[in-house]
Amino acid sequence: MQYWLLCLPRADLKTCINVGVFGLYRSAIINRVKEGDKVVCCAGKGDWKIIAIGAAKSDYYVDDKPVFLSHSHIFPDRFKFSAEFLAAEIEIQPLLEQLKFVTNVAYWAVFFRNGIVKLSRDDWEFLEQTVTAAQSA
Repeated sequence: MQYWLLCLPRADLKTCINVGVFGLYRSAIINRVKEGDKVVCCAGKGDWKIIAIGAAKSDYYVDDKPVFLSHSHIFPDRFKFSAEFLAAEIEIQPLLEQLKFVTNVAYWAVFFRNGIVKLSRDDWEFLEQTVTAAQSA
């Protein structure tokens, strides 16, 4: 099992969650996603909040059917997923020091720029625990 952080502007990410499909133009990264992998969804571009958590419901595939907000961008490299919106969204910035994939906190936003980031098991467990604690508070 692998772990992924999905990061897009809020409106785009909410669309992906609602249609159950995540897509990019980056087959070199997204083609490693497998059914059952875990995902955490972060609204980026000035928002920077974890808004949902879930799992991949398919392996990587290619499809050119327009399903996203911007119909001028098809984002054919895809996988299906389901994620539950959090009752209490979580600010990402206070968590940066604990995330191992963020190797330079001064330039932290660059680590979220690609739309999808492979997480270590430690990062996943930290985020999952943070989400669980916030939802039960």
